[in-house]
Amino acid sequence: MTHYFITGASAGIGKSIATKLCTGVASNDAGDTANQVSAVARRKDRLDALSSELSNFFGVQADVTNAAQIAKAIDASIAKYGPINIAILNAGMYVPQDGTSIDPSIYATHMDVNYMGVINALAAIVPHMIKVGGGKIVLISSVAGWRGLPRSAAYGPTKAALISLAESLMFDLRPKNIEIQVICPGFVESEATAVNDFDMPGLMSSDAAADTIIKSIALPDFLIHFPKSFTRKLALLRWLPDSWYFKIVGKQTGFAQE
Repeated sequence: MTHYFITGASAGIGKSIATKLCTGVASNDAGDTANQVSAVARRKDRLDALSSELSNFFGVQADVTNAAQIAKAIDASIAKYGPINIAILNAGMYVPQDGTSIDPSIYATHMDVNYMGVINALAAIVPHMIKVGGGKIVLISSVAGWRGLPRSAAYGPTKAALISLAESLMFDLRPKNIEIQVICPGFVESEATAVNDFDMPGLMSSDAAADTIIKSIALPDFLIHFPKSFTRKLALLRWLPDSWYFKIVGKQTGFAQE
């Protein structure tokens, strides 16, 4: 039986992953259908609702920006289900930003949640995994971390930082039998993306995204991105001259350059 630990499980992708892992609706390539899932989120009522629905779910209220709370939640999860085999660090926030009016506090909050929230979890999880001989850590980044996208000035840099973080950690953790994987979804339906005022190519549901993430975790690939119909195009755009990139992406999203 595999023990999964998830951050940001009260809604969106995190909730879908937790539900599918607990119910066996989606499983990894090893054939696991009975998983034990521990998770953290700020909204206790939503964690309680999941706990009432899923017998193999253990939720702990915690804020990822608080290192002490996250460490305590991870200790409680290990006490409940034993060593964490796979950690999915998914908690994040996205508030679209107009670059003509910058509020530093919003940018700082994005970094605290999306980047430092991962660091806080890693600080507690890594020592446990070293102690038991290994494990796997999955960082949920985004294609918004590949190149700049409209309204993503506060969000995109935090996701780019996660990719660089994962690359750097690989050198230290792989010798300890801890695998690092970074997953970059495209646009996913959520409370956050619902406020976007531009066309989102390849938009997919959180359930569909969760299915792909669960299947991807069983793969040895370091970086996973989806949906391929969108992300392959964006991957190609990364190598275009800047002037072409801004023109094509601007036109596609309704932010055409003058």
